Amino acid sequence: MLFGRKKSKGKMTAALFVDFEHWYYGYQNRFNMEPDVKEWVQEIKDRYEVTDLEIFGDFSKNSGMSAQYDMLVKSFPGIHHTPSKKVGVEKDFTDFIILDSIYRIAARKKRPEVVVLFTGDAHFTHAVNYLKELNITVIVYGVKGGMSAMIKSAAHSYVEMPREDQEMQFYYDLILKSLDILDRKHKIATYWKTIGYVSKKNGIAKERIKLALDQLIDQKYVVSFEKYLKGKKVKAIKCDFKKARADGIWK
Repeated sequence: MLFGRKKSKGKMTAALFVDFEHWYYGYQNRFNMEPDVKEWVQEIKDRYEVTDLEIFGDFSKNSGMSAQYDMLVKSFPGIHHTPSKKVGVEKDFTDFIILDSIYRIAARKKRPEVVVLFTGDAHFTHAVNYLKELNITVIVYGVKGGMSAMIKSAAHSYVEMPREDQEMQFYYDLILKSLDILDRKHKIATYWKTIGYVSKKNGIAKERIKLALDQLIDQKYVVSFEKYLKGKKVKAIKCDFKKARADGIWK
């Protein structure tokens, strides 16, 4: 839950700084997901008056993030490509540029009341403490399992991403996509084969896919039933796509 000082009128002002390398690679390596920047920015805008939005990262072709760059520049003005010519220090180089931008905004006569920082790096701890000395509320977002304990304890509050509901929705999409493909081919999907296929194809633990599929069954978006295939009784599954679309689970 976000928190901050309340203004008597209107929303509090906020500046957003995003360490996109932390977000992108954290999602890729831990969850095989991609960041939904638009959704996150809208979440912040719903709560605060955003005065600055700065997104930083090495978007070079060899970084794996080049495809993200085209999408981001179409949607947001404050995109900073931070390539380093020195081998092995690219991430530190990006951090230095982010820190410089944070201190520049902190030096303004009219500073934001809130700074929202998306990173998990302990390098930013001193900057967080400095902002707090200026009576600026600091909220840190970071990738679950990739946030430094130092920066979490330094911030006024922190949020680990993806949230459980976001992670489950991602798994729902993968499962329903698999079921949709089989449904269009008029083939029967089975419970365990679906779990195994989605897990292997997307590099996600079977336990997480099983949990998501069980939730879909509990919520009646997927129906399970017994079926004989090649003389063997199996647990077959079928999605109620009409219900899933109506409730926004499947688009």
